[in-house]
Amino acid sequence: MVGQSGYVRRPWGFKYLLTRFRAKLSRTAELAYLSAQDIDAIARELNLSTPDFRKMALSAGSPELLSKRLALAGFSENALAARYGDVLRDLQRVCGLCQTRIRCAADLERYKPVNPLKGCPNEHTLRALAREIGGTPQHFGD
Repeated sequence: MVGQSGYVRRPWGFKYLLTRFRAKLSRTAELAYLSAQDIDAIARELNLSTPDFRKMALSAGSPELLSKRLALAGFSENALAARYGDVLRDLQRVCGLCQTRIRCAADLERYKPVNPLKGCPNEHTLRALAREIGGTPQHFGD
């Protein structure tokens, strides 16, 4: 959105940062209630290392970002879960540990990209999955 002065309003203004900070504090507090054994057990159950689980638990927005990106690419998350549950879990793990989450969220907020997978660490997996399913997800640009 452009204001009268030509200033482009960013989704990461003060209110956005404050909301993210509060959410991070809440996630940190929730993890603090779990014992080390509980955290290890949850990580094992999710097939993650304990450090990866902690990183994902403290990160914001990954499930929503993956859902949006899958929808833009023409994938049904429910169909993937039913037929390719192990692949979906891997996609979620990669997304949860992604280092470009802020850019991804801004891109998805700003516009619908022509190629919704470009720059995504899950791009190759999703392209391979599309080939196996026998179709091409919508809006796939090369």
